[in-house]
Amino acid sequence: MSKRILPVLASLLLLPITGFAQNSMIKGKVRGGDGAGVNNAAVELRGASGAVIGQSFSRNEGDFSFSGLRPGEYEVYVTLSGYEPGVQLVSLRDSMRISAPTDVISEVVSVEVVLHRKVEPSPGPPGTNFVQDVPKPAREAYAKGAAKIRDGKSDEGIALLREAISEFNDYFDAHLALGFEFYRLGKDNDALESLERARQINDKGAVVYYTFGMVMVRQQKFRAAEYAFGKSAELNESHVNSHFNHAVALIEIAVRTKEQNDKTPFLAKADQELDRSWELSGKRLNTVYLQRARVQEERGDREAAAQQLEKYLKAEPEAKNAAAVKAAIAKLREKK
Repeated sequence: MSKRILPVLASLLLLPITGFAQNSMIKGKVRGGDGAGVNNAAVELRGASGAVIGQSFSRNEGDFSFSGLRPGEYEVYVTLSGYEPGVQLVSLRDSMRISAPTDVISEVVSVEVVLHRKVEPSPGPPGTNFVQDVPKPAREAYAKGAAKIRDGKSDEGIALLREAISEFNDYFDAHLALGFEFYRLGKDNDALESLERARQINDKGAVVYYTFGMVMVRQQKFRAAEYAFGKSAELNESHVNSHFNHAVALIEIAVRTKEQNDKTPFLAKADQELDRSWELSGKRLNTVYLQRARVQEERGDREAAAQQLEKYLKAEPEAKNAAAVKAAIAKLREKK
């Protein structure tokens, strides 16, 4: 068996990259053509190169946000089954100012993305558009809790979400929001408990399976992650990251499979999912090249793997991992 040469690259690609050195923010709302806020839309933040650097879902009547951003050009790309994709370009300036010796305030840009229904939308899976008649006290507690979490006051937000659930135990959005916040805090057991409750209420929610998949990746349970990301991609076919992370989980399973023949179906499915995420991203999700390289390496085609890495460097000439990628190319082409 050939020596593994891409583990460092693999570890960088399991989930979309988030977080930058500075603290600018993009806040926004997803609305339908009638002006109403839209929940559960997949919201992706893309950099100037087109690479996905952050992912979220619209909550609390369409709200979403991305923080910890540095100055630059960004694209907010929103998708939801039955709707045309919505795109909004955002420019963050280097406008940091100091209002006190320790008080740094960065730019906050607000955007609004309007989704329009497809002219001939194909019907989604039953229950995809999930609507609940939630009592007003529960709705109010949920809205306050979501706002606290957006403001970085996690403990207060969690307490309010739990209050919302105490008012209405079957509150899907509240259980889901708790699950995602617990995941963000690294409290996996609490996250899984909340996500399972959300799934029991609505087993057609793509975001539930996607978040579950992220927890499983962190726990290195790739077969469970593969199922979850695959289910998420099935329920929200247009979600780029569901397909991409499904491919990554399939590759991780193949890497851990001893017999070459047993790897074949996992790698074949990974190829399909990488192709799908590439197309959905408008052929701009350049990390696909890195994962294609891993597929080729697992198949034993070292030259094809090297060529995929070269395509990545051509697409991302300023990539921070360029040195590691170049070293991997050199090892792939070493004579045995």
